[in-house]
Amino acid sequence: MPVKGRIAAGPTLAAVKAAITSLPTRASLGDPLAANRMLATFASARQLRTNAHAGSGGQPLRGKNIALLLGSSPSAHVAPLSNAAQALGARVAELRFTRSQYPVAGRDDIGALARVLGRLYDAVDCEAVESSAAYRIEKEAGIPVYHGLCQDEHPARVAADLMTLHDLHPPPGASILFVGDTDTARASGFISAARAMGFEVLFNGREGPDLKDTTFLVDASDGPHWSLLASTGPVDEGLRAQNHHWVMQTMLLHGIVKGLSAAAGLFERTEP
Repeated sequence: MPVKGRIAAGPTLAAVKAAITSLPTRASLGDPLAANRMLATFASARQLRTNAHAGSGGQPLRGKNIALLLGSSPSAHVAPLSNAAQALGARVAELRFTRSQYPVAGRDDIGALARVLGRLYDAVDCEAVESSAAYRIEKEAGIPVYHGLCQDEHPARVAADLMTLHDLHPPPGASILFVGDTDTARASGFISAARAMGFEVLFNGREGPDLKDTTFLVDASDGPHWSLLASTGPVDEGLRAQNHHWVMQTMLLHGIVKGLSAAAGLFERTEP
């Protein structure tokens, strides 16, 4: 049975501090896709990338335990999240979560689950939990709770894709042609964040622009799998996956290390 551990001491803390000190405190996060937070996330993710390539990243989550609440059947979907957490030194437990179809009157299963998770783990990711239950767990567990951190609809995916485009050609002077349904939560978040960061976002109407007139094309017409193209050709999928890895690590570190350790004096306090 997992037992909560301490954050790894020593030089790894300096790397973590450099990676996440620019992010706002948990109490002042606001819109996760706001331009100022996105740029801070990019800076933190790039610092993690630099540290990892230099071999100086360490394992700042060594001794920490993270629970992934999954559905009744095994899923490879969370493998990127598990890999990101384990690369930081965390132990990851995959827990099968199924809500009873026959609830017992007077028994609070979700509340009991939240309290147990809060005692045994340092963070929880709700991959297969309905929103109402996930927010209840977040309220009562007393630990950072993520809402499907590696899912396509999570802001981490939007941040990773925008980071990829930003790495290739940052604003000003960079435009994005968006193709597909703009009414989904993921699309609206992407478009708003891209505009807030300075990208020009265009749409292909009957006589609208095409790729030769823009820097990037984002094709969201194939359901959850978006395609990113630059004017020179398809954007490397490996680059997208790596950036998603660094962004998820940034969000894990911010929630677990900064959120739980600021009171212990490991980082300078940042007032909201």
